Amino acid sequence: MESDEIPSPDGTPPEGALQWPGTELQRSASAWFTDVRQAVVDRRLTMSAEDYIGYLSTVSAYLVLPADEREQVFRRIARVLPARVEIVADVVVHLARRR
Repeated sequence: MESDEIPSPDGTPPEGALQWPGTELQRSASAWFTDVRQAVVDRRLTMSAEDYIGYLSTVSAYLVLPADEREQVFRRIARVLPARVEIVADVVVHLARRR
């Protein structure tokens, strides 16, 4: 698979300064919200290759694969992983004030 990213429901491009649902809050700003802001909490995690495969087993892009194909994919991924895997697990937070 090319990517396990899920596109924004409103079509906001990934490089946009404000991401969904912030874009939706901003569109509704005149009626319901003001001062819509987005903040990113940087998180970098390091885990074992085994734990990383365990994490991947919870990702829907892999869960939809047939079980035998999924296991084959995990085996192939495990063969190329280093012993410790660093991942970006940033949290995007949207803040807005209700009128």
